[in-house]
Amino acid sequence: MLLASTATARVTQRVISIATASQKGGVGKTTICVNLAYSIARRGWNTLLIDTDPQGAVGLSLARSTRVRPGFYDYLGGHPTLTDLVLATRLPEFSILPAGQYDNIMRLGVQFFDVARRVSDLQRAARLAGYHVILFDTAAGLTGVTEGILKSVDYAILPQQSEPLAVRSVPHMLETLARFRSEGAPVKVAGVLLSMVMEDSPTSLQVARELRQVLPPDLMFKQSIPRLPSFLEASAHGVPVALLRQNPPPEAFLFDQIAAELETRVGLNRQQDHGYRHASLLD
Repeated sequence: MLLASTATARVTQRVISIATASQKGGVGKTTICVNLAYSIARRGWNTLLIDTDPQGAVGLSLARSTRVRPGFYDYLGGHPTLTDLVLATRLPEFSILPAGQYDNIMRLGVQFFDVARRVSDLQRAARLAGYHVILFDTAAGLTGVTEGILKSVDYAILPQQSEPLAVRSVPHMLETLARFRSEGAPVKVAGVLLSMVMEDSPTSLQVARELRQVLPPDLMFKQSIPRLPSFLEASAHGVPVALLRQNPPPEAFLFDQIAAELETRVGLNRQQDHGYRHASLLD
């Protein structure tokens, strides 16, 4: 279960929406979303993690009971109130919107071109509810519901598995997002995040080096996500990797570093507390 935070809440002028996106499955999107959302919330931002995968990947990672609860797809289908669908965690700044019942949008005849409009409605509702950051965990591919989400969010994070296909797939992803922008979408690239890097594989390490050489440095997140058993273990226990043990494993801190970098990349601006005086460590 998630633990309470001692972080001080910060204030931002608007909700910032971020979606993960990849052409293929199995690149670690859900692992990234769960752990990154937790780290963002630990830094004091009211964070809403939204599962938009019809398979309910986030729910399966954190609590299997969410599979039977209403959620994102019920909101798309016309559920009037976002806050009724959101699940609180033991970390006050971290909430989850499960996937809900995908069949509802099919039964109600929701058209995919309506998705972007309803996601925009969701973002406005999230802002009124006091959220600072919305993080969408999307299904693989760039069409259907995922396309509608990408056309309505502020930023996209592109998780990229460190494998030979990456060198060819990343340019296509960037071209697709550029096309969305040319069609009027606000989405910008927050960065490419290397995932599932195998430290003992020369091929995996070579691909990581090649991507960093080919792409502009400011397009790549500084940190990479290694492929480690601890991520699978954390998912099996329904917790972010930082809560896997009493002493978090070193890889948990990678997400803290990524969250800090993300703040700068997407313009999460801290406002100074007026009249605040630092407490002295010694009298």
